[in-house]
Amino acid sequence: MGPVDAAIMVAAMLQRGEEISSPGPYRRSLTAKARAGEFSIGPLLRGKANDAR
Repeated sequence: MGPVDAAIMVAAMLQRGEEISSPGPYRRSLTAKARAGEFSIGPLLRGKANDAR
């Protein structure tokens, strides 16, 4: 995940703050998906956060 995608991820998390009960593990999950090549910013922007909760 590059710096632009990371910034978008943080902004999306802030936008959906009340929906994300544990932001730390959620962010780590998305980061792990990015490292594995399984992350796409599109679903995060559409509100479908890769089922990482």
